Amino acid sequence: MALTLKNYETTLSKDLLSSAKKNKVRECDETEKGHFVAYVDDGLNSFDVLLMVTAAGEIKQHTCDCDNPISFCTHKAALLIHIATDEKPKKTTIKARKKESKAEALLADAGPNELKDWVRALVAKNKDIELSFIHHFSVKEQVTPDEVTKTTLDTVKAVIGNKKAVDLTQLKKLVDLWAEMHEPVIAHYRANITDEKSFLNFHTVADSCLAFRISTETGSNKISKFVETILQKSQEPINNLYNEEGWDKAVGYFISQVIGGVTGIRAHYLVHLYNIIGFSSTERKLKIVNLLAAQFGKSKPQDTGSYVSWCEFVFQLVDQYGLFTKYHQLFKPLYYRNDYNLRLIDLLIENNHLETAEKYCRAQIKNNAREDFSVPYFQHLKQIYIIQHDDKNLTDVLAVLFPYTFQLEDFLRISAAMPAEEHKKWRTKMLSRARNASHYHGSPAITFCFELMDQEKSYRKMIDYIESYTPYSLILKYFEPMVQTEKNKLLEKLLSKSDDSIYMLTAAEKNDSACLPELFSLALKYYTADFLKAVIINHFKNQRYYIRTNRFIEYARQQLGLSQNN
Repeated sequence: MALTLKNYETTLSKDLLSSAKKNKVRECDETEKGHFVAYVDDGLNSFDVLLMVTAAGEIKQHTCDCDNPISFCTHKAALLIHIATDEKPKKTTIKARKKESKAEALLADAGPNELKDWVRALVAKNKDIELSFIHHFSVKEQVTPDEVTKTTLDTVKAVIGNKKAVDLTQLKKLVDLWAEMHEPVIAHYRANITDEKSFLNFHTVADSCLAFRISTETGSNKISKFVETILQKSQEPINNLYNEEGWDKAVGYFISQVIGGVTGIRAHYLVHLYNIIGFSSTERKLKIVNLLAAQFGKSKPQDTGSYVSWCEFVFQLVDQYGLFTKYHQLFKPLYYRNDYNLRLIDLLIENNHLETAEKYCRAQIKNNAREDFSVPYFQHLKQIYIIQHDDKNLTDVLAVLFPYTFQLEDFLRISAAMPAEEHKKWRTKMLSRARNASHYHGSPAITFCFELMDQEKSYRKMIDYIESYTPYSLILKYFEPMVQTEKNKLLEKLLSKSDDSIYMLTAAEKNDSACLPELFSLALKYYTADFLKAVIINHFKNQRYYIRTNRFIEYARQQLGLSQNN
């Protein structure tokens, strides 16, 4: 329902009206028919407020420079009450709200002919001022898109001429003049947000300015920011449309123009629509996403940056709002966009489109230059073949994955499918690869080596695998079978183990050190305290040039009451 001067008391909340009445409205002017501006004092703060009221009393447009995110704030409500309660403002020109400057004083004293001569000379010397003068004093009429483009280019010519490179001073001057020259078009569009002709003129402002930005040599974002600003100004009028048909039109104009422009996709409209989604109801959000998906379906797949961004943008929205089942056929893998590709394949698997998911995985694996780049896609193939109970393909995929994942379950499955002689060679090769990989912190290869030795009951070999990067938690897990197999050898390995640091620990090392009390308690179960003391003291005595210690030794020394000199 439209907000009017008659229904505001029932349309606006009681809390808002109560709060609004506490504000003070001052210097309210009707600058033109139905166009009210005023200062609204809210405590110690003062805000500029504008209301546009139709002859029928409907509020068509409203702005306030406060930071309140609600569409109709307490300051706007205060001015609305002021107007509605017959406190009619005088139709006057807004008074200057600052002291008269020296220039203003001289201007007031200047004679008409003297002033005209000075303006004539100024205009003759400055093309940009001449253009601004003509624009300001010409009769304003509704323009066409061609005329909007001409205004953009005429402004460029007046400020920059035929230069290819533009310095920042010229660019600022250009953008400021564009803002002035295009203001009537922008204002007309904001006041007629559902009118197609008004939109096309507004659209041409953005398009012509950005086309110049691409054609010129500048690293500045001033032009992009200018377009972003005028788009932001259209968000509130669109969000305030109560009529669904009008809202559909206003949003639909932008969606219809997403495809096109100099780069093929108007990314600034995508950002604009995303911002509109953020302020919309759930129903309107879904409507925009559906319209964008339909528009995306009309675009031809291309290997360009703008198309890739377009695809990822629509895919993200479709995924976010649970519409993938409806639009899954629109999306194909993109080269070198692993996050997008893997999420696409995830959703295909979740929705049981397994053949398509397998096809996309295979295509990415084929295009990757290195096998390790394809590991995430092989992992998805593993998931697919498990669902399909495809043992042969699953075993083949696991054989590729194993040197990267080192999962014991996968190792045993692959081994069972191999002839004995082939299995022996493969086992030796994989174990050697795991031993090399176990030299890196956090590698699953370390755990695999211990799990395999446990599987094979080869605990003497397991003791040999204790080295610098072996976590104490892993030693604790298999401590009892190792100590029962080679008691003295295990203790020797524990004492000779070298840690990177015993003081400046990483988060992982701190977590691992949490098991030291339990490990030490197990050691006391198999070695006496006196024996451990003697062995540790002897360990340090035999080190002549470099003292080697580790976190287990230091914890044991502390618990056994040994000093730093022992």
